[in-house]
Amino acid sequence: MPAETHQHGRIANAETVSALLCTLLSDEDDVAEDAVLSDLGIGADDFGDLWDAVREELAERTMGPELDPSDLDPHMTVAEAAEAMAALLTRTGDRGDDEQW
Repeated sequence: MPAETHQHGRIANAETVSALLCTLLSDEDDVAEDAVLSDLGIGADDFGDLWDAVREELAERTMGPELDPSDLDPHMTVAEAAEAMAALLTRTGDRGDDEQW
């Protein structure tokens, strides 16, 4: 059996990330993709936990990329946040150490 750091997650496109975010952010009511993160009570301080949950589910477990605080904004919709997160997940391993994204 491979080590946890060698396990690959599922395909991470914006649709998949959006569905996961809607599930993570819903209490009892369904969350729509056009819902604004701040309206759902998600602020900049919550992005780390949200990103960790997405990365745990969809990335290479603990080897997923780190989140830059400027990657997400509380005024984004769930769909916009999903696009940003999917872009980060698909860029894993595609950049050199000195490249900026």
